[in-house]
Amino acid sequence: MFCKKKEVLMVKLFEASYSLSKKCLLHPTNFSINKGELLVIMGANGAGKSTLIKLISGLLKPSSGSIDFLGKELGLYSINELAKKRAVLTQRYDINFALTSREIIMMGRYPFFNSNPSSIDESIVDATMRKMEITHLANRFYQTLSGGEAQKVQMCRVLAQIESVNRDSTLLLLDEPVAHLDLKFQYQLLAIVKSLALANTTVVSVLHDINLALKYADRILFLKKGKVEYLHYKKDKITAAVIKNVFDVDAKIIHLPDDERQWVTF
Repeated sequence: MFCKKKEVLMVKLFEASYSLSKKCLLHPTNFSINKGELLVIMGANGAGKSTLIKLISGLLKPSSGSIDFLGKELGLYSINELAKKRAVLTQRYDINFALTSREIIMMGRYPFFNSNPSSIDESIVDATMRKMEITHLANRFYQTLSGGEAQKVQMCRVLAQIESVNRDSTLLLLDEPVAHLDLKFQYQLLAIVKSLALANTTVVSVLHDINLALKYADRILFLKKGKVEYLHYKKDKITAAVIKNVFDVDAKIIHLPDDERQWVTF
């Protein structure tokens, strides 16, 4: 059982919305993210999940409303200030020049040195590669990696970025972090992410697997057509009707005899 932590706000959205070319991708939205929680965002394709992650990260500016991060409006932070407080794993990374996996991971340390990495930066990069079991990929060129290998390298990069930061002021944003990973590494990665949340790092992650979300999330936010449809504090309140409404899929909720969690079957 995970211990419940005192709720302290990390991020707060005030009527935040986003439109592009007159199309509303995220309708005015209000909710808060607590320090040290693992919030999972779910929804059908096109529901606005990636848009929401990019807004919370500061990669996009809201078309209306505002977003507070650590009690300060997100737009008031400089790029370097944000880079020292939050790390972002997005869905795609197109790199058109030759860099090794280790050089990609070291990018996570760029906000913390001017020209040359310190021994601390080097050791952090080494530690993240060991954690994700990719030390053998250190000198491989990024373009030669499989999708799963590249995903592990990018995860190492964001882990390296937050490694030496005060956990109370650290935000980790992950857009489909288990994409391309095999079953073992899906659970391994999310176990690492959960351990970070238990150490008071705030984590927001987009997932597509409802059972992974039920296993690891503190709360699940369901988006539908750019609107927050449900925000569940108690995951045992997720019903087949909720899943049908959000995903248009018939499901059954079951409880395994030796497991306190719900399990969803289709």
